Amino acid sequence: MRWLGLLLTEQQASWLQVLKTSVAIVVAWFASQLLLGVPMPIFAAIAALLVVAPSVNQSVGKGLERSAGVLGGVVLAWLAGLVEAPLGLQGGELVVLVVVVAAVVLARLLRLAPMAANQVPISAMIMLALGAGAGPEYGLERIVETLIGALCALAVNVAIVPPVHHEPAERRLRELAHAIADAFDRVAGALAGETGDAARLLADARALRGRIAATRAAMDALEDSLRLNPRRRGLGERIERDERLLLALTILTNRVIGMSRTIADRAGALTVDSLAGEPIVERIGEESRRIAHEVRALVDRHAHADGRTTTMPALDGPLLTSPIVVPAPHPEHWVLVGALLEDLRQARESLEAGDEGV
Repeated sequence: MRWLGLLLTEQQASWLQVLKTSVAIVVAWFASQLLLGVPMPIFAAIAALLVVAPSVNQSVGKGLERSAGVLGGVVLAWLAGLVEAPLGLQGGELVVLVVVVAAVVLARLLRLAPMAANQVPISAMIMLALGAGAGPEYGLERIVETLIGALCALAVNVAIVPPVHHEPAERRLRELAHAIADAFDRVAGALAGETGDAARLLADARALRGRIAATRAAMDALEDSLRLNPRRRGLGERIERDERLLLALTILTNRVIGMSRTIADRAGALTVDSLAGEPIVERIGEESRRIAHEVRALVDRHAHADGRTTTMPALDGPLLTSPIVVPAPHPEHWVLVGALLEDLRQARESLEAGDEGV
């Protein structure tokens, strides 16, 4: 049954998207019949089906690609009709085959967008199959019909609750913050002498880069959903706060990776030489746990500031973290201690910068 998995998907379109697509098809169908007198406006229905997108900005792009593809297909079919009779090509199947192949090659040479590239041969094939001998007026009518379908789809996408992809971005930010906090807790555990694989500690920390990339993609999708969207008013300041939060979390990720690398490179010192019992190392571990707490609290403060939650208590007040004063460097492991202290310093500065954006 592995082939069945190729036909199914975990990410289904929401029922709102299904409703909007259905409404757009119906509106485009009757609008084309009313304006053009077409009994079966297939081109308008297909355009409406394809143009309704998760964001208004994508709808505009899809509408332009779809219209360009239809125009290219109609022109190719019209040119084929001009040369078919003089060349004595009465075999319709051969003409359709040649035109479709030519359309695919032409779309590739022109480097058209995927939707436009697919639409050129489809439009040419439908034109030759349904509009044979109808003349150029038939092709022009199909172009106008496609534009009507695309405009109807765009209007429906704007009118019916234009989607703003804020929830996925916020969820990614929160998941990233908690993963970073867990990484700082693991660093604190390693500094306390808890048994564990130092290489695994570093691998887990480096895995945060994938979460950073996923969060960045979610933020980009959010910003794309706001372009040309009438609901974008009032969300600009909120987006800026989320961007500042992502920047702070990115810096924190780099710092916890640096601390994990330092521990992994000098794992022997934490066990053989009992560095884990040194007061300065214990202080660094304690500070790492405080940073983990502050990272979790940071996203909660952002949720309060944006009004996304009213159930959890406010988390105001100064940071629990504080600078560590080292009276004298460790005689043997001052490089390790110094590297950890520098990462802690930069992590604390990132937390302070993130708090300023709330």
